[in-house]
Amino acid sequence: MGESRIKLRKIVWIGIGGAASFMLLLVGYIYFFAFEKPAEPDNWADAERYAWNKIKFDAEAQVVSADGSDYFLFAKKGESDQLIIYFSGGGVAWDAETAARPISLANLVKSGGEIKYYFESIPFFKPGTLGGILDSNHADNPFKDWNIVYIPYSTGDLHIGNAVKEYADKDGKPFTMRYNGKTNTLEALDWIESHYGNQSKVLIAGESAGGFGAAFWAPEIAGRYPNARIYQYSDGSYLNTERWPDIIEDEWNTGFTATFGYTISGDLISSVFEANRSRLPDDAILLQSNTIHDELLFDFEKDLNGDGSGDAEYLERWSERMLRSAGHLAETLPGYYYYITDYGRNEKSGRTPHTLSPSNLFYKAEQDGVKLRDWLDDAVNKDEGRSIGQQFLEGMEKQ
Repeated sequence: MGESRIKLRKIVWIGIGGAASFMLLLVGYIYFFAFEKPAEPDNWADAERYAWNKIKFDAEAQVVSADGSDYFLFAKKGESDQLIIYFSGGGVAWDAETAARPISLANLVKSGGEIKYYFESIPFFKPGTLGGILDSNHADNPFKDWNIVYIPYSTGDLHIGNAVKEYADKDGKPFTMRYNGKTNTLEALDWIESHYGNQSKVLIAGESAGGFGAAFWAPEIAGRYPNARIYQYSDGSYLNTERWPDIIEDEWNTGFTATFGYTISGDLISSVFEANRSRLPDDAILLQSNTIHDELLFDFEKDLNGDGSGDAEYLERWSERMLRSAGHLAETLPGYYYYITDYGRNEKSGRTPHTLSPSNLFYKAEQDGVKLRDWLDDAVNKDEGRSIGQQFLEGMEKQ
C-alpha cells in the first residue's frame, strides 16, 4: 500500500483529459484502499455495533436520487437508548441551470475546479467521510455510544421536494430532475421508527442543507418519539432569499403549508426555528452553529439572489444577517442556543469553515475557551444549554 502511494504521487498528466484520468485513478485508489465499505446485513439484529451499515429499501418504496439512481441509508448501532438522526448536506438546486450542474467528476473537470451545485446521487465514498459527531470510535466523542442513522442527500431540495422536472441544459440537452427529498425522508423515518424503538433522547441534527432538513422534519420525528427528550441542531445552515417561498412551492412542489403546518420567510432557517418552538415539546432544545464568514454559504446566497456584488462585500452582508438572525432567535425563543465562531479563519481570504459537526472540527473548533464538542455535550447530555460567541452580536442592530 505504501508503494502504491509513491507511484501515485509520481504520475503526472498534462491537459484536461489527463486531469480527468488522474482523478479517476485517484477516486479508484481511494475507494479500494482508503475507505472501508459499509456492511449490508440481511438481518438488522445481526448488524455489528459501531460500524456503518448500508440500508436498502424494499422494491415498492418510491425512494430515488435526483438522477434516478438508488437511494439508501447508513445506520449504526450503539449501546445506549439514545439516537442521532443526522441529515446530510450537499448543496441545493432551484432551476434548470443549477440542476444541470451537479457535483460530479466530469463537471469538476469542465468547470476548472469550481464545485456546484448539489449531489445528484449518493457518493460511493460517503461513509468514509463521516467523522466528528458521527465517529463512534473517537475517544473524545460524547455521543460515541449513541445509535446513529445518517440520511443521505441527493435531491437538491433540502430534503423536502416532491416534484419531477423535465429540464434542458445550456446546450439544449433534456434531462430529468427528481426532487424527491420528501418521499426519501418519510421512508427513512419509517425505517428508523421500526428499527429503533423507545429512545430516552433523540438528537435531530444536520449540516448545511441537512441542517434545514433536520429543522423541517424535527416535529414529525418528535411525534414518533413522544417519550423522548428532543434536541434539534442545525450546523452551517443560513441562506436568506425572498425567493424561498416560490422555490419551495413552485419548483419543488412541497405542499409546504399542508405538510408542515406553517409558512416560511426569506430568512428560512429562522422561520423554521420559530415555528418549531411551538410545534416541538416545551422542553425541546433548539441549537444552531455558524462560522462568521462561512466560505460557502455566501456564494450560494449570492446566486440565489442574483447579486453581482463582489465576494468580500457580499460575505460581510451575509455575516451581518446571520448574526442578526441568531440574536433575534436568542432573544425571542426559550430553549434556543447558538455557537458562533471565527475558528479556522483563513488569514488570506478572511473566510471561515462551512460546517463543523461532521468532521474533526467538531473536536478542534473553540470559541471563548469552549469547544464545539463541549457546547453540544453540555446542551444535550447534561441539559446545560448556553450561547457561545455573544461578542460577535454586540453592536448589531435588531431585526
